[in-house]
Amino acid sequence: MANNNRKRNNGGVTRYDVIKICCYIALVIGALFVFINNLLPVCGVEVSGRLFTVLATIERIAFLIGVGLAAYGFAASKGKKSAWFIIFVIAIVLFIVGIVLGFI
Repeated sequence: MANNNRKRNNGGVTRYDVIKICCYIALVIGALFVFINNLLPVCGVEVSGRLFTVLATIERIAFLIGVGLAAYGFAASKGKKSAWFIIFVIAIVLFIVGIVLGFI
């Protein structure tokens, strides 16, 4: 028999579980907003205005949280001084600047 050296978690919530929950919530929120934003024009509702700008921003932030947390796990596993992590940080900063510039 193989020796299984993995530590077992007896019902506790790990850091990785919290990341998975945040990614799941971000996916659900983003999917709802994308669906609503694309369904309303089909129904004849105009999707311009302050409310839909806020919904689009929430959608982008949910996407950033979901993808960012998952990508952080990958980039951090390669080392905080590696090119992968530096590219990750630059991409997150560019994404946030893009969201902010969307309001100007």
